Amino acid sequence: MALVFESPESRFSEEMEREHEIRNLKDTVGALREALEKQKAGTASEVAQAVAEAHNEIRDLKGTISEMRLELERRKAAGEEAVQKVLAQAAEEGRQLQSSVQALRDQLERERASHAEAEQLQKRRHRDETAELERTIQTLRGELEANRAQK
Repeated sequence: MALVFESPESRFSEEMEREHEIRNLKDTVGALREALEKQKAGTASEVAQAVAEAHNEIRDLKGTISEMRLELERRKAAGEEAVQKVLAQAAEEGRQLQSSVQALRDQLERERASHAEAEQLQKRRHRDETAELERTIQTLRGELEANRAQK
């Protein structure tokens, strides 16, 4: 085996190159770390911004939902109120119609009674008149026969 002697200068030069290369590698590693940290920070910032926007949108949607619920409840209450009003009006109209029907029935009954009474009165007058006429006829016959008998 052959021993190769290097001069101290060449070893020094190699060591300087290695140190220079190590320093360059360390600088590169540092630069890459710094770039990675910036990228992480940028990504974290973007994620945080996206989360904040999502939270804002969720808050806005919750507000819209709440407003829509309130409007729906107002409309439901207004609808129920309108139904109650219509039902009350219908019930009142029904009572008024029943009252009118009853009043007309009562008036019809009074008119029937009045007509029946007038009919009875007319029949009584007719009977009385017929009886009066029959009596008159009897009297006249009696007088006529008496006049014939005298002659």
